[in-house]
Amino acid sequence: MDQEIVVLDGDSLTIDSLLEVTRFEKKVKVSEEGTRKIKEARKIIEAKLEKNEIIYGVSTGFGKLSNTIISSSEREILQKNLIKSHSIGFGPYLPDEIVLGAMVIELNSFCRGGSGVRIEITEMLERLINERVIPLAPSIGSLGASGDLSPLAYIARIFIGEGKAKLGGKVLKGSEILAELDLSPLELKAKEGLSLINGTHVLTSFAAHAVSDSMNVLENSVITVGLTLEAFEGNISAFSSFIMDLRPHVGQMRFAEAILDFLKGSDLLSSQPKRIQDPYSIRCSPQVHGAILDVVEHCKNLVEVEINSTTDNPLISLETSEVVSGGNFHGEPIGLAMDYLCIAMTELGNISERRVNLLLDSTISGLPSFLIQKPGLNSGLMMIQYVDAAIAAENKILASPASIDNISVSANQEDHVSMGLTASKKAYQLVKNVVQMIAIEFYTAYQALGFKEGLNNASKVVQEIYEMIRKEIPPLKEDKFFDEEVKWISERIENQVFTEIVKDKMGFIFGDN
Repeated sequence: MDQEIVVLDGDSLTIDSLLEVTRFEKKVKVSEEGTRKIKEARKIIEAKLEKNEIIYGVSTGFGKLSNTIISSSEREILQKNLIKSHSIGFGPYLPDEIVLGAMVIELNSFCRGGSGVRIEITEMLERLINERVIPLAPSIGSLGASGDLSPLAYIARIFIGEGKAKLGGKVLKGSEILAELDLSPLELKAKEGLSLINGTHVLTSFAAHAVSDSMNVLENSVITVGLTLEAFEGNISAFSSFIMDLRPHVGQMRFAEAILDFLKGSDLLSSQPKRIQDPYSIRCSPQVHGAILDVVEHCKNLVEVEINSTTDNPLISLETSEVVSGGNFHGEPIGLAMDYLCIAMTELGNISERRVNLLLDSTISGLPSFLIQKPGLNSGLMMIQYVDAAIAAENKILASPASIDNISVSANQEDHVSMGLTASKKAYQLVKNVVQMIAIEFYTAYQALGFKEGLNNASKVVQEIYEMIRKEIPPLKEDKFFDEEVKWISERIENQVFTEIVKDKMGFIFGDN
């Protein structure tokens, strides 16, 4: 298969391959086995309809109205009405990559053969993804149970020629989008409207992107801690394998090993330490960053289960031909995980801000106040820590858990909801905030290194990163505008420029190629 194609089979989608579609414009294709399962599941639904069996959401109403029987002549109206009635939301539109990710996750879920949609539905969804059609869906409206009803309804509107979406940078009506692609609006058949909107695809898309970005930030934090250690002339003995082996948490051990690898060739590893003990934000970075790494790995595992799950209702067994109502649409597994991720990443920002403070405080660092010549006349990097503190404050609000909330809906039929979309949105935004905080530490450590008498005693990787930045950003000699310089660094963190340099030298960062 063409390496530019991500094949969907319902079982093997990874976060990395999902982001290859949402961020790197790869296309998708349903596997032959996925196609077989989709068709087989539809046959089961149609056989039951011929027998007039009572099936939730197919021959009944929805939610509290599930006891209302729908006649065979009204079943298609029921599905279209579902899309109309559930297309209500508020707030800014979802980010393009999140909508596209949700569509990929939904298509992958159909490949398991549990949903019962026609092959025409999956073919249109595949085409919309590959043409990068981005339906406009408000970001507020989902409770994460029954799935992401509101935003998914806005996505589903395009299938019937309604709503609006982006195509090639233009916003067009759903009917115009389909005409542009030489497609006809679909008449939704029994169960199809329900399958299109009754899943956790949007909140899981947020979660997948948040997890990927978290790992990238963590990898970059190895670099910032290494740069800070060099600038601060930190005591590297706290990172020794002896210390780690006596408390063998996996993340802690991996982070400490990464720091030691990063600093190979540095005098810090062989010279007498300047201090017996460094402050906690440096000395305990393996314990803190390592614990965060363990959280991210835990969340990654949960999200990769979810993106290969079927989360609508009711579900079809290909083995027994049963159609069973359940609760796979409930977003609790991802909601809890994203609240956990928010707490962990807030801590990553908090400890980074403390290291920035150390470098700016001349009484502790031994460096010039606020890392500027002629402090007083110049404020130097004084304000950068103010910004850091402001971001930290916002993160603490975002880290307040959403999954502990519950507001009963649908006349108490849906009496416990996950608030999973809120949790995932928070995580997605919070990680972006932490990127800025790591960029601030990056810039501060870079400025601090400029006061060292040459960097020949630093590790080769530190020297290479320092020189790479110096080509674009000269060390600060006097007060000037430097906000664009911090932005330049944050963009290269997001684009993995710095981590690629490290991986080129080390082969890996956290011990995995």
